[in-house]
Amino acid sequence: MRPTNLILWSLLPAVAAAQSCREPQPEPYVPFSVNYDVTSLAVQPGFDTVPRLSTGFVALDEASGAVHCSWAPHAIWVIEDGGAGPMLYLVDVRNGRVMSRLQLATGWTNEDWEDLAHWTDASGQRWLGIGEIGDNNGLRPMRRVYALPEPTGIDTAGSAVQSHQPTTSKVWTYLYADGPRDVESMFADPDGRIYLVSKRDMRNRLYVLPAEPTLGGDTAKYLGDLPLYMTTAADRLQLPNGRSPIVVRSYGRLYYWDAAPSEAACDVLQRVPTRLPYTEQEAQGEIFAWLVDGTYVLLSEKAGGVSPQAHRYVRN
Repeated sequence: MRPTNLILWSLLPAVAAAQSCREPQPEPYVPFSVNYDVTSLAVQPGFDTVPRLSTGFVALDEASGAVHCSWAPHAIWVIEDGGAGPMLYLVDVRNGRVMSRLQLATGWTNEDWEDLAHWTDASGQRWLGIGEIGDNNGLRPMRRVYALPEPTGIDTAGSAVQSHQPTTSKVWTYLYADGPRDVESMFADPDGRIYLVSKRDMRNRLYVLPAEPTLGGDTAKYLGDLPLYMTTAADRLQLPNGRSPIVVRSYGRLYYWDAAPSEAACDVLQRVPTRLPYTEQEAQGEIFAWLVDGTYVLLSEKAGGVSPQAHRYVRN
């Protein structure tokens, strides 16, 4: 492409980038870049400003990602990061009790599991995606996302580890288009496309994977950058009011983008967000999860020898 053409493409408005990110193979693609002051964002109304804490502590050391459980409205699925093994936990956010401990009999390894995502396919099957996406030093060129149907019909006494063999599974094996990245935030659009937000870039970067893994591997496509830093979790869910907002969290802030279910995340994240109430800081908060009633849940890793409590901010 001639230099003059490159200049013309660089001057295209953000809406052009938003349009092309919805297309299967846009050429050429112009990544977006948006700016706003994260310290002066408006507070999103409609939520309690003081969290309700679980009555007990959550007996997990390295909680790193979570999503809601579709059949237990007061519970979240939780993963731990590197070294914890291929384990999936079900936690009651009211009392902190670990209801189920599932060892996934899939052959998957846990080098650095960092977030969970969820979506429902055209057949009505709900999937949980597990992000093997952490890379503190940015040295691992290949990363993976594992997916399994949401477990049902399991023992919720929580007293013993259960072996769980999914009926089917999916694995995305991918590279980042612009080199290795440390990522801890992952969520899915309603159509199943998986989004990843980098952590350690001074402006955190947004990437997307296709709704289905490609035989031979995928490339996480770079969509644009955001004025966020050290993001640690993300989630998207259709709430009782019919909206389908996206939330990305850092250690100290919760960024909220209002959206309709039909809107693609690559369009939504080009708008200026608001911030959700976050009035009781956690020791090392790495989890954000919506519940089906519009409550949102925060959970920290264990820090200083103290187990965390689940923090719930209720929709009012």
